[in-house]
Amino acid sequence: MLNVGRISTGQKYGGATDSIHRNQLKFSQSSLQMNTGQRMLNNYSQYNGTRDLSEITGTLAQKVQKVENYQLASTELGLAETALNNMKDLLDNIKVDALQASNDTYGPDDLAILGDQLRNLGENVYLISNIRLGDKYIFGGLQSDKKVIDFSSGDLFGNAVYKEGFAELGARKTEEIQSSVSLQDLFSTNAAPAQMQGTPFITPLLAGGQINLTVNDGAQDIYIGDITFGVGDTIPIIVGNINAAFNAAGGIGSIAQDGGGFLEFDTSLVTGNVANSAASIIVSDGLTMPGTLNVLGLQAATITGTSKDLRQTLGELDSAYFSGDNQRVRNSLADLQANIDRLVATVSEIGNLNKQFNEQVDRESFNKENMELRKADISQISIAEAAQNLNEAQTILGYTMQFGSRIMQQNIFDFI
Repeated sequence: MLNVGRISTGQKYGGATDSIHRNQLKFSQSSLQMNTGQRMLNNYSQYNGTRDLSEITGTLAQKVQKVENYQLASTELGLAETALNNMKDLLDNIKVDALQASNDTYGPDDLAILGDQLRNLGENVYLISNIRLGDKYIFGGLQSDKKVIDFSSGDLFGNAVYKEGFAELGARKTEEIQSSVSLQDLFSTNAAPAQMQGTPFITPLLAGGQINLTVNDGAQDIYIGDITFGVGDTIPIIVGNINAAFNAAGGIGSIAQDGGGFLEFDTSLVTGNVANSAASIIVSDGLTMPGTLNVLGLQAATITGTSKDLRQTLGELDSAYFSGDNQRVRNSLADLQANIDRLVATVSEIGNLNKQFNEQVDRESFNKENMELRKADISQISIAEAAQNLNEAQTILGYTMQFGSRIMQQNIFDFI
């Protein structure tokens, strides 16, 4: 026989009370949604609702932080660009003075005056190179705690120490994008002449050969033209012919030598040569025997030298001024221009990096806006939907209250 248990009066009261409480809570939440426009998310009312909101809120915070990081990096680069432009203005003034001082009409007293001005301008260049943002040296790269130029006022320019003597460790990065520029080329570059080496070739020559040669010895272009070599020529003969043609064209000294079975060109072989970026060696095919460079182990190429860094250049100018040597001032002009070019190249590098950061700011700002819209879709509720939910909650609560009221009004006679 099937026995059916009877629900007790206490159970009815408890069930009715729980129902009233649940619907009161729902009505309260619906009222809050109506007032705030925000959903009361949980995984029962919306699948993965709280998890989705948590994830998108975290992602949105990352986007906001990235934009701030990009903007800070761009600000630092802007400060670096301003500093470099100020340095360039100072170097331009130094160059103007050097151009005047290269004229032999300027005597020792005039040069000494320009030397005093160089001292003031050069020390200001050093000061600007140590510009900081907070505790960070802008041009320090990964070694942002290291002074870029360690220099005592009145000391020789060449005695300045770059990065406190530490090796360069590279640039800083922000969100995997380079966010600093180095002054290593400006303050830590050794001068070098133009040098070119060929490859071993058969000698004595089994066939004729010809090259076209142009040389700048660091001060002037020397156009040598076509140099022809005959069958049976040995390396000493070939080297002698090249140097003879070089001298006949106005050069002084030697430009070529036997490198040990191959031809070697070097502007440092030239008497009185100055190693700088103006020095160059241009080798190409001859006009009457094109395509024969390989016979001499050579390839068509243009090789240039390297100028002194700014510390050495300022030191040389300083010495030239106070020794009254106009020629040394003239020799320093190529190095001075090379360092101005290095500054300009660094400014261009900053422009390229800033472009990348600005593009990232635009991209992440667009993504941030999309994330905010998605977050709004998850967490915000429209007025129409909130009003509908509130009406439904109010209606259900009303029915629950009516039902609960009837339960509460029962007495013992209902069970007889």
